[in-house]
Amino acid sequence: MKQSAGKGFSLIELMVAMSLLVILLTIGVPSMAGFVRSQKLESAVQLFKDGYSQARYEAVTRQEAVHICPLNNVTKRCGNNWNRGMLTFNDLNGDSQFDPVVDRLLRQNTFPEGIGIIWNQPGFLKVGVSGGVNKNGTFTIQILGDSHSKQLVISPTGRIRIS
Repeated sequence: MKQSAGKGFSLIELMVAMSLLVILLTIGVPSMAGFVRSQKLESAVQLFKDGYSQARYEAVTRQEAVHICPLNNVTKRCGNNWNRGMLTFNDLNGDSQFDPVVDRLLRQNTFPEGIGIIWNQPGFLKVGVSGGVNKNGTFTIQILGDSHSKQLVISPTGRIRIS
């Protein structure tokens, strides 16, 4: 009888390949999770910085003060929690609150779920026609449940830096 050579993998070869795959996944998945968290934080920082820079640009070009306040996702007006997002608007009636009927909405940013943003000042931020702000301060941005954070420091002249 003629015996033909087997085609495919033996059980030993398959077990070795699976063991190598498990080892690679065990090493790679935790570092990938850290990378994803880091990218989520960087994305939130950049989104906030871009929104602020746009507000400053609008204030200087339009020669009108621009307000930035925390977004209330339900009412689509100013809230008190920066974690949800931010509203940028021209306060045309001067009440320091966003009214969609009267005020001009310039931008609405929502932040990714799981982002924590704390400002060391109360209330809203107002960017004047020269680009300066009514309150200088620091925004601390972090992933909730993670100790790693970034800070956006806004000077009285309106310049922003990441630390």
